[in-house]
Amino acid sequence: MKTLKLFSLVLVLLVGNSLLAQETSVGFKGGLNLSTISTDGGEDKNLKPGFHVGVFTNVGINDAVGFQPELLFGTKGLKINYDGAIITDGETHFNFNYLELPLYLTVNLIETFRFQLGPYVSYLLSANVDTDASVFNYFEINSSDELDREYFNAFDYGLAAGIAFNFDALEVGVNYTYGLNQVAKNDEPSHRLLGDGKNRVIQVYAGIKF
Repeated sequence: MKTLKLFSLVLVLLVGNSLLAQETSVGFKGGLNLSTISTDGGEDKNLKPGFHVGVFTNVGINDAVGFQPELLFGTKGLKINYDGAIITDGETHFNFNYLELPLYLTVNLIETFRFQLGPYVSYLLSANVDTDASVFNYFEINSSDELDREYFNAFDYGLAAGIAFNFDALEVGVNYTYGLNQVAKNDEPSHRLLGDGKNRVIQVYAGIKF
């Protein structure tokens, strides 16, 4: 709870300071997450669909450069697909829910198009695993189980970059977040499943500015 209050305080301070800037806009955004957990030296698993939603403020430093902090709730994780396996058919979803704070430096290449880059930090709220599969096309496995947060690192952090198109009050864009901290803790059961895997997420979003 203290961590969540800290995230909220950081955003409030950023929004308050932005009132001193030349141009400031605030808004809501949300959209699709396509996530996986990538291991060093290994191939990415199938992308798992999810979502994100939250608020942002854009502070114009000058006509070309700005600063955009955001506070988002988002889902991450991975999908394991068993299609084509000899015994099992179906899939398992590992679902991780995070509260995330990206801090973007934005560069307006033209009036309606910009590039954004910066760090992010996020806090793990909950984790669960869903399985919908069959064994020998006969035994059905349909389960949803909560996972102990203590098996996973509470914080995820990394780099994020993307592009955005601005149409007055409407903004649409695509971001990619590259996690630098492994999801599972060492010496825990989660590490046997996920190894040194780190979060990778493609975000496609739309936002409304005020």
